[in-house]
Amino acid sequence: MNTRLGIFAASIFVAAALVSGCDGGGDGTGGTAGKGGSTGGSGGSGATGGSGGTGGSSIPAPPTLGKQIDRMGRPAINTAANNTFNDNPEQADQAKDAYNADGSVSTWASSYAGEIGKNLAILDGLDTVCGNQLLADGAKNDPTRYAGLAGALADDRLYVNTAGASCTTYLAVEADATGILANNDCGGRRLSYDVIDISYSALAAGALSGVSDDVDALPAAQSEVFPHLIAPY
Repeated sequence: MNTRLGIFAASIFVAAALVSGCDGGGDGTGGTAGKGGSTGGSGGSGATGGSGGTGGSSIPAPPTLGKQIDRMGRPAINTAANNTFNDNPEQADQAKDAYNADGSVSTWASSYAGEIGKNLAILDGLDTVCGNQLLADGAKNDPTRYAGLAGALADDRLYVNTAGASCTTYLAVEADATGILANNDCGGRRLSYDVIDISYSALAAGALSGVSDDVDALPAAQSEVFPHLIAPY
């Protein structure tokens, strides 16, 4: 119960106790205040004042979480590397929904790395050069060439360096860990980042730039003011 409701309830209680005292005709023993309540009023002759009420909690119980419907990991990984070239749309949609709903982190690699690796083999050729994809094993000429990156992408979580000196680059933490760009950036994802260009560049050329979808980020996404998006129209 919040403070205003507590005072209001206590006022009603005291008023009721005073009315009871008028019926008794004399001074009685005062009531005992309960936790979160107010001091009991004076009772009439032979009457005892009531006890104060018990105060309620001002902190609501946490909501019950439902079924997971999205991982909220790195942008476009599920779109670009999971059943991307499946010519059965219904089957592809079911596979992507299952990927998003899967909360078993310990089995992500075993469940999805194989499928992701197949798609990476195609994406590697976007820049017309095969084998220069990030973490690609140049000594191999079979699907296992892409196992390193496939396993990393299957662990589809967005990493943030909380000690970062600035926040300017998408995939900065992953780039530093794999040696393609030494940095102390916080990484993560700001709305101003062109995440698709950066993702395609990493998947095709092993860099954070160089491959573009020729679709620029909206100017509205550059805003530093919440909610950072263009107004509806």
